[in-house]
Amino acid sequence: MRKELIPIEFMTPGSEAYLSALHFGDEAAPKVYIQASLHADELPGSLASYYLHQRLLELEQQGRLKAHIVLVPFCNPLGLTQSVNYAHIGRFHLSTGQNFNRLFTVPLKQAVLAELQQGAISLGADAQENTRILRAVMSKVLKDMSPSSNVHSLHLNLLRLSHDADIVLDLHCDNDSVMHMYTLPSTWDFFEPLARHLGSQCQMVSEDSSASSFDEMLSTIWLDLKAAFPEAAIEQGLNSSTVELRGEYDLAHDYAQADADGILQFLHGHGYISLDENHVKEAPALINPPHPLEGLCYIQAPMSGIVVYQVKPGQWVEKGQHIADVVEPISLRCEQIFSPHRGFVFATSGTRLAIGERKLMSISCPEDIGHIGLSP
Repeated sequence: MRKELIPIEFMTPGSEAYLSALHFGDEAAPKVYIQASLHADELPGSLASYYLHQRLLELEQQGRLKAHIVLVPFCNPLGLTQSVNYAHIGRFHLSTGQNFNRLFTVPLKQAVLAELQQGAISLGADAQENTRILRAVMSKVLKDMSPSSNVHSLHLNLLRLSHDADIVLDLHCDNDSVMHMYTLPSTWDFFEPLARHLGSQCQMVSEDSSASSFDEMLSTIWLDLKAAFPEAAIEQGLNSSTVELRGEYDLAHDYAQADADGILQFLHGHGYISLDENHVKEAPALINPPHPLEGLCYIQAPMSGIVVYQVKPGQWVEKGQHIADVVEPISLRCEQIFSPHRGFVFATSGTRLAIGERKLMSISCPEDIGHIGLSP
């Protein structure tokens, strides 16, 4: 294993921050990239990394790694340092309000297309060769980009580490939730075994949520390249998924060990590692089929007050079902909330005081309900 320290630029004078990337296996082999806690207060992925690190060391010593595996257990050292009145604030950059998982400042698609449209690069009928060429172009444009802030520097460094991987897993969690995943419709079949090995209860797929999330930055660019060069053989050069490892307080050794093992079982199934036959497990049945991200229904607070949930994450609800109350004890108001659609409740808010425009609950519906985009 090789530990790489990558400095983050634009830190305040007298301070330093580094990304710690752990490299396992032959670095000339196909790459798998796994990062945790881009939202720095979402720690289940970092805990799972503790067990992944140990198992990858063992597999490396046994000669069972068939890939170059890069593990970044804490991929957001900026957010790790943010605390206000003892509360860890890791989703947004305190100085600017930017969501750490919104990479709007990195025009990767535009830069790659501009580089290709200059006409010096030719794409042909060999899909694997085209993938090699396109990864080299991405590497060049990312290397040429100069950061304008420390968050921008963080994002560029993470993309430089991951853009040439076959697989990218971005490990997150929600407030109070069950295991769930996001990926593209075209990559769902590839990730379906991971959903089964992890016991994911909800899977949402979309060609582009327009959120510029980390996993979509790396995967949707291949869709754009296919559309821009229809005459060339362009494969899905990178398969990425955001994996939500339950809720933010679901920090338990049993969970983390199971999550690490589920990821390893998935990598074994695709040939990136070779587990001992005594450690290979059959993937259980899929709990729920994928839903379109356009079927995502956010339940908003109708007024300010105390939230009392009538359902929990992991439950199906029917249209019109009573799902929560908002109680205001001064005016003696109690506003009941009813589900506008049939769907699967996969997360509720960690805050129990509802305020204006507060998202209280996330419901995934089996059909398109016209939803566009993810929450901030």
